[in-house]
Amino acid sequence: MSLMAERMILIAVWGVSLIGLVLVPKRHRRKAQVAFLFQQFLTWIMGLVVVQNGWLSYPLRELKHNFTSLTFEIMAYPTIAVYLNIFYPAGRKLGLRILYIAAFPAGITLLEIVIETYTELIDYHSWSWYWTFLSTWVTLHLSLIFNRWFFRENDPEGRLE
Repeated sequence: MSLMAERMILIAVWGVSLIGLVLVPKRHRRKAQVAFLFQQFLTWIMGLVVVQNGWLSYPLRELKHNFTSLTFEIMAYPTIAVYLNIFYPAGRKLGLRILYIAAFPAGITLLEIVIETYTELIDYHSWSWYWTFLSTWVTLHLSLIFNRWFFRENDPEGRLE
């Protein structure tokens, strides 16, 4: 894929993420902010660990001296966490909640496989798709747990489903 096409992908991801953040319903903005910042924190640390250990690399980066993917860690992934948190089907059947929380990492993993295969935006070294799925599932789940804990005063029974 050409360098111009890859830059367009990065710009499109930023655009879609910004639009997604603007479209967060007003009643969910506090929850969205907490989810967004918490996910940025988690993803930034994980991204540094993964890149510094040489498990994967980002040949095309936004900043010269930042070896992680700023687009993914600072914008796209935290935006995804926002929507996972604000529309989580709490109080619904366990099967639906499991499916809901598995669908997000599955979608991210599929997109990353396509991007890794057809672009120079990411290169796997000793990384594989299942590590992406597992790491996104864990960090999204931690985000959900943190957000529900942070806003526990809204739940009179103190449940962290």
